[in-house]
Amino acid sequence: EHGLLFSANVLKGHKTGYFLDHRHNRKRIAELSAGKKVLDVFAYAGGFSVHALAGGASEVISIDISKQALQQAKQNAELNQVADKLQVMVVDAFKAMEQLIAEGRLFDIVVIDPPSFAKQAAEVAVAKKQYQRLATLGAALVKKQGILFLASCSARVSADDFYAWTAQSLEMAGIAYEVMEKTLQDIDHPIAFREGAYLKAVYYRILV
Repeated sequence: EHGLLFSANVLKGHKTGYFLDHRHNRKRIAELSAGKKVLDVFAYAGGFSVHALAGGASEVISIDISKQALQQAKQNAELNQVADKLQVMVVDAFKAMEQLIAEGRLFDIVVIDPPSFAKQAAEVAVAKKQYQRLATLGAALVKKQGILFLASCSARVSADDFYAWTAQSLEMAGIAYEVMEKTLQDIDHPIAFREGAYLKAVYYRILV
């Protein structure tokens, strides 16, 4: 992908073992990462992490609760000769972010690409709270003028709602921001019905 090598666990991994629908976003993160410190939350097999490192990131921390996923991430970093700048944390993402905030850590780019929080309509209200909490925690870890990338793969959550919820959470936390870019799933995942537009993402530049 984009000149990089990736291995995938086709039998035991999620979907095909690698999320092809984020291809454009991974390329964009690579383009933004030169000389930057990057935090990749819900890193899974390291797609964003490896792209950031290949793009020249000075340091990447990958967080995931799955040890197997992060072993795959390290293997993918090794395939591309960037493993020396990769650190992994096998821990719950929310707890890890709270820990990093307590330590006073700040990053130039924070990538947050969680699993689906709303697989049915009854879960949407809970999903809203989770996305808003992630936005607030993520912004607290971003340096001034840094970038917060947030994504949702919940088909039950519309793009408009996701963008509104995350922006609202930043505003409620007193965080000044500007929207750099909004994206949907890549072009080889065509949208034929409303729920088919399941993936949405937003790039926020944190101003203060």
